[in-house]
Amino acid sequence: MKRTRIYKYLAVYDICVRDGSKLERKLSAKRRNRIMKLLFKYGIRTQLSVFEIELSSSEKMQLIMDVSKYLRKETDRFYLYPLDERSSKAISRFGNFQNSLIYDFFF
Repeated sequence: MKRTRIYKYLAVYDICVRDGSKLERKLSAKRRNRIMKLLFKYGIRTQLSVFEIELSSSEKMQLIMDVSKYLRKETDRFYLYPLDERSSKAISRFGNFQNSLIYDFFF
């Protein structure tokens, strides 16, 4: 049986609020929350809009398609940075992780 290769990524997103109106803030929050929930399926949140995730090639394609549904292409941004094994082992983490999922995941 062929084993599925899993790759690590750093996912970063920025959801823009165009005009600051109450409706626009609500719609932007909805898009932001949907993307956040998608990313929680694959990994852990390290900052408000930053996740360390693990994906197979097919999961990566599915995630890109799913995130694209919620992005406003003219204003929002989504980045998926690959982390090779060497660089992911060299990540330095500083700060208080005791009250977050990252504490149990990495320590």
